[in-house]
Amino acid sequence: MLLEEDKVQKALKQVEAAFPNFHDWRYVNEEHSDYFGFTIWGQFVLDNEHQSSAWSRSYFITFDTHQEVWQGHLSIGQHWYLWSSADFGDAGLLDTKGCTTLEQAIATLKAEMASLFENFSAI
Repeated sequence: MLLEEDKVQKALKQVEAAFPNFHDWRYVNEEHSDYFGFTIWGQFVLDNEHQSSAWSRSYFITFDTHQEVWQGHLSIGQHWYLWSSADFGDAGLLDTKGCTTLEQAIATLKAEMASLFENFSAI
């Protein structure tokens, strides 16, 4: 699914507001071998001042479309795309089920992230 420019800008504002600690938001709005359609991602770098390799400490939120479905992803190393693989230095941490709207995908991903981190805090 591709978006018209006004909807691209609306999506950008929505993800920036939903994830204010993620920056450097980028998007593609085309179908090709790496993307089904519109895909948007932002990056969060964890304490890169004290790390020799910030690349491994980069977390990404990605939302993509396929046909009329939105899906959210949390990954490390690189943003999620069709060929994401630990062989390329990235790993998917969470994926949502298909959602009918971006708002729904944002809420679903946030809930799954909260559950994941709540479980980590119990360690």
